[in-house]
This record gives sequence, structure tokens and C-alpha cells, in this order.
Amino acid sequence: MEIAMITVRKLALAAALTPALLAGTAYAAEPGFYIGAGAGQTTLKTDLQPPRATEELEIDNDDTSWKAFLGYQFVPWLGVEAGYAELGSTDEDRTFANGGDIEGTIDVSGFEGYLVPSIPIGDNFEIFGKIGAAYGDVTADGKLRRTAGATREKFDESTDGDTYLAYGGGVALNFGRGHWTLRAEYLEYDADNVDDLYNISGSLIYRFFSEPAPAVAAAPIVEAPPEACADADGDGVCDSDDQCPNTAAGKTVDEIGCDCAASMQLQFAFDSAELTAGDVEQLDKLATVMSNPKVASIGGSIVGHTDSIGSEAFNMGLSQRRAESVAGHLRSQGVDLGSAWTITGMGESQPIASNDTAEGRALNRRVEVTRTECGK
Repeated sequence: MEIAMITVRKLALAAALTPALLAGTAYAAEPGFYIGAGAGQTTLKTDLQPPRATEELEIDNDDTSWKAFLGYQFVPWLGVEAGYAELGSTDEDRTFANGGDIEGTIDVSGFEGYLVPSIPIGDNFEIFGKIGAAYGDVTADGKLRRTAGATREKFDESTDGDTYLAYGGGVALNFGRGHWTLRAEYLEYDADNVDDLYNISGSLIYRFFSEPAPAVAAAPIVEAPPEACADADGDGVCDSDDQCPNTAAGKTVDEIGCDCAASMQLQFAFDSAELTAGDVEQLDKLATVMSNPKVASIGGSIVGHTDSIGSEAFNMGLSQRRAESVAGHLRSQGVDLGSAWTITGMGESQPIASNDTAEGRALNRRVEVTRTECGK
């Protein structure tokens, strides 16, 4: 009755353990064949009961075990394996009060097969389960001498070619890029002729699989350099974008090819704010550029000047009229000066030549048109 209850308990444990282990679907091992071998310790326990006798012999000992096996990993979380295990043997004896004695021996070996599910723990460790069966010889032999001097009687509870349930689990460490595995495991066997039979062992496994070739980095895509554009004036701005196509070589230009330091000086007759024919010709050329909407961002100053003849107040007014005369002509040619240009008169305060000579005074009677916003 006790043996039957233990068997039922073990079957229930196996039934509960297997679905839980099958639930793991993360990485455990690379698919493919593997081989392994291991050694450990087996506990063998049973009570030998001779026929027609009240005496019995209790055997409860440990012995060294070994095993070898072959397996196949279907997917990273499930495999099967089969092999041969020598679980060990042990013996025991007992002497009775009347001089008789009893001797007993247990020996278990056979072939095993398992379903092996696993669940990873971290990068290299995994827990695994085993549920399967063993087929082999379970030998439990005894000799009984009922009284001192009596002939020994042999009896046995052996089973040749018995199939019995086997199950358990353990932990494993994968290393060597997944080719090698160390296992520690616990297995129980429900053999008919042995009350308790379980094994604790360690195993070394080698897995056969081809490692994936290292990924080859794709060659970087090198973009072809842009084709050189036409640049007739050599200012670094393509002709298709150049709004000032005749800029002198060596000038600093903006993104539309116009000279950042462009300036113009217009000369005036004594006591006059009227533009000369030469002034008009220069301003018309400037207006051709400035009336282009693409250069609307250009800004600067239009500043009038006089010589020193006359009062400062008169000269201040004259210089302002000269500046306005230039600005007016530009507007008449379609140039929107807007707020980007300042128009002022400086009178006689900023001469560029001596006012003591007629030549010097002629140079001072001027209007300067200067670009000022470039580079700000």
C-alpha cells in the first residue's frame, strides 16, 4: 500500500512538472545532435522478503553510477535523448538470533529515453526537465539460511527487461559558444522491485552544429561628387544662381554672387544736386542689378557730401538733396530701396580731399552708394 501511494505521488509530480517546463520558449540550446556522458551517485532502497519467512532484509545504500547518451535538439527549448545507464549495485546482510542469516544484492542497469524541455535563466544557464522511461534489468537477489548450519536458500525479486517510468530535472551551463554544456541533474525511477531508486549526477555534453558565418558589413555607399557647375566670373557661385555675373576676380561675394564690398561714388557740380550724364549711366547699371527681386535682401547707405564753400547749414541741406537725387533715380528705375537703405547728408564734415584747391573741392562734392549688410 505504501509503495502504491509513493508511485501515485511521483506520477502526479511528473504530470505537473512537464507542462510547466514545456511553457518555456526562449533560447536554451542550438538545434542539432549532441552526445554526453556523466557520473554520479545512486541511492538504492528496498526490503527483501524471503518466501515463507517472517524475517526480511532492508537494503538502503548508495553506489557510483555512470551513463552515456545521444540526443537531438529539435528547437532551442525542446529535445530528446537516449542512452545507457549503469545505476550501480549494493548488498546487505543480517544475522538472526538463532544463528541464521540473510544476504541481499541490488543491481540496476538499462537503456533510457527522455523528452527534455528547457527554460533559459540569463545568458548561459538553463533549467531543464526530463520525462521518459527506462528499460533494463532490476535485480534484487537474496540468500536465506533459516537456522545455524542450515542450507542457504536462494530467492530473488528480479525483473529482466522491465520498463519503468523515469523523470526529473536539473540545471545546465552552456559555454564554448554553445557547443559545450555542463549539467547537474536529479532523476527518479519507478522500478517495481525497488522501493526507492534515485540518482544525482553531473554530465558533460558536446553539441554538433554549424556556427553562422559572421555578418559582413556592407560597403559604405560613396556618393559621387557633384559635377562642377559653370562659373564664368570665377566667384564660386554657379552661373545659374549668380545674380551679379560680372563680379571682378578676387572679390568677396554673397550666396547670389554679388560683391559684399560694392560701392559707387558720383560727383556733382558746384552748388548743384543734379545728376550728370555719367552719374545716370552708372546708376542705370546699378538699377539693373538692384531691381532684380532675387537681390532684394541687399542693403546699404546713400550718403551725400559737399565742399566747404558756404555755411554748414546750407551744405548740410545740399548734401541731403544730392543723396535724395540718387535715391530718386534708382526708384524711378524700379528699385525698391525700402528700409534696407539709409539716405543721409553729411554736409562738409567728411572731406576726402583738401578744400583749399579746386580739384580737392570737386572730389568732395559727391554721393557715396555703399553696400553695408553683407556678412552681418
